[in-house]
Amino acid sequence: MFCALCNNEQHHYRKALIIMKPIIGIDIGGTKCAVVLARVNQGVDIIDKIRFETPPEFEAAIKAVYHSIDKILLTDNVIGRDVQAIGISCGGPLDSRAGVILCPPNLPGWLDVPIVDMLRERYGVPVFLQNDANACALAEWKFGAGQGSQDMIFLTMGTGMGAGIIAEGRLVRGHTDMGGEVGHIRLAENGPVGFGKAGSFEGFTSGGGIARQAQALTSELVADGRPPQWALDGIDGEDITAKAIAGYARAEDPDALELFRRVGMMLGKGIAALVDTLNPERVVIGSIFARSEDLLRGPMEAALKAEAIPYSTEKLSIVPAQLGEALGDYASVVVAAHGLDTEPWADARRRSPRVDAHAARLVERYPILTDTLPSVIEAYELIRDSFAKGGKLLICGNGGSCADALHIVGELMKGFMLPRPLPEDEATALQAHAGEGSEWTSRLQRALPTIALTEHSSLNTAFANDVDASLMYAQQVVGYGRPGDVLLGISTSGNARNVRLAAKTAKARGLTVVGLTGRKGGLLASDADVTIRVPADATADVQELHLPVYHTLCAMLEEYFFG
Repeated sequence: MFCALCNNEQHHYRKALIIMKPIIGIDIGGTKCAVVLARVNQGVDIIDKIRFETPPEFEAAIKAVYHSIDKILLTDNVIGRDVQAIGISCGGPLDSRAGVILCPPNLPGWLDVPIVDMLRERYGVPVFLQNDANACALAEWKFGAGQGSQDMIFLTMGTGMGAGIIAEGRLVRGHTDMGGEVGHIRLAENGPVGFGKAGSFEGFTSGGGIARQAQALTSELVADGRPPQWALDGIDGEDITAKAIAGYARAEDPDALELFRRVGMMLGKGIAALVDTLNPERVVIGSIFARSEDLLRGPMEAALKAEAIPYSTEKLSIVPAQLGEALGDYASVVVAAHGLDTEPWADARRRSPRVDAHAARLVERYPILTDTLPSVIEAYELIRDSFAKGGKLLICGNGGSCADALHIVGELMKGFMLPRPLPEDEATALQAHAGEGSEWTSRLQRALPTIALTEHSSLNTAFANDVDASLMYAQQVVGYGRPGDVLLGISTSGNARNVRLAAKTAKARGLTVVGLTGRKGGLLASDADVTIRVPADATADVQELHLPVYHTLCAMLEEYFFG
């Protein structure tokens, strides 16, 4: 897809997707800070970024933040009032409700800083604050490894060990914003110090804790006259880090392997306590686990199996964080969107690259449909949300549009581009009920409930003869339609009377209406929540363009539910 005006082949597609005002994200760390300008719609699109070392004094640091925001706004030609919100991710303790940074140990001098009020007064836009673990949890939940889950724990496992907790689709902050401080949990009576406590989760599993354990091990082995290989290689003191020891473990060094085995075991023990308490469906672990999963997973899973309630671990998945180096940028931006309560993503899977790829392919193969893409995406979201809530899709049309209605049913009620095996528990129950000779059950597929109102010939002909042919689709909307369902009316002119009356009936009964028409939209457009108008007028030309549009809708829906 190529745009001659901007020399950017993705221009038109991105323009269609990126429709919200920009957001400013501020990631405040003990050593580095970053200010980003981004838009959030079906993904996070970073427009610009300035990164700088954190000045030691608060006054200099806040001036650097102001300077970076002002520079980005000027560089990218954004007026301050056009910014939707500012999001701040910062280490705790802090008070996210009052918008005050209290006294982070990695930010000496930042004492009771009313940073939300300061930024709001300067820029005149909403400002929101979250501790960094919660911010990262939101980012991974919406755009990373936590997508699709409703009960998730994010473990930082970086320099320290903190957590962000999503419970039943909501971020858990706690009464004083100290929810998720899992690093303080004691795992052993004695052990490495972390979070001011010996034997803590942070002491055993954080980067700092691993380094301290490695340094203590080095001293022990040297005292025993058996220095470890890294000591023989001249690595000592502050150079003994978690990263360095992981390198030796991968080289099969027995001392390093044993150290990581203990770390993995304590990681599993800590997770077991969280699983027994919160019963998450997914645990997402960042930083060290993402880099060293191969060294940690085995002992972690063994300890988890030994410690946790088996029923709670049956459907639990533990995965590395996905956002990598972009996590901090995403986190600060998502804090703003979450604070606005706009949830532009609704469900993060809607912005899956695989779903988006079908939309991009549509305009790549059919550039003439570029301006139609926003309405295609809007129609997809309406139908997707209906299916997700247990609704169904009703379709009607005449002549060639009748055939199109049947075509769509065929793509949604069975596999289109992806396999759709039944869920394991459903397949097992079906096989048990079917008994002997139940091999046929393995060939059944998951379906998206879709009904073509065009195919009930006995009803339609009887209603046409006895009552009114123009009402045959409206009558079926009365019978099948329920609030939350979607009616897709297909009419090349937009003026087919039976389709229009079905749309009016649907609206009156609480259904959402999508129209698929030609360029003018016709009268159907006035009754539809969204109308996909393809750029053609002659019936045959309109129908030619309807095919790739509804194929794309079917592919996007299938990817969302079965991909």
